[in-house]
Amino acid sequence: MKNEEGTDLSLGVARRAMKIVIFIGMVSVVLLMINIYIMLTQITATAQMSRELNAIKQVLQKQGILKDTALDIRLNPNPSSE
Repeated sequence: MKNEEGTDLSLGVARRAMKIVIFIGMVSVVLLMINIYIMLTQITATAQMSRELNAIKQVLQKQGILKDTALDIRLNPNPSSE
């Protein structure tokens, strides 16, 4: 009788432990999905900003305000002083 109660108790503890493990696994999967969504949103926003900057750069180059690439501006920050 005592052995049977110990077996039932150990099975109950094992089942409860498995439920906890499954719950923690599901929560971690949800958090992982949220993290992936945030990363994809940031990548999309960065790409959109890059497209907008390129469009602005092209407009400025057409107007003659920006003659060359941004690298030349970094190398020579005051082109009017020459």
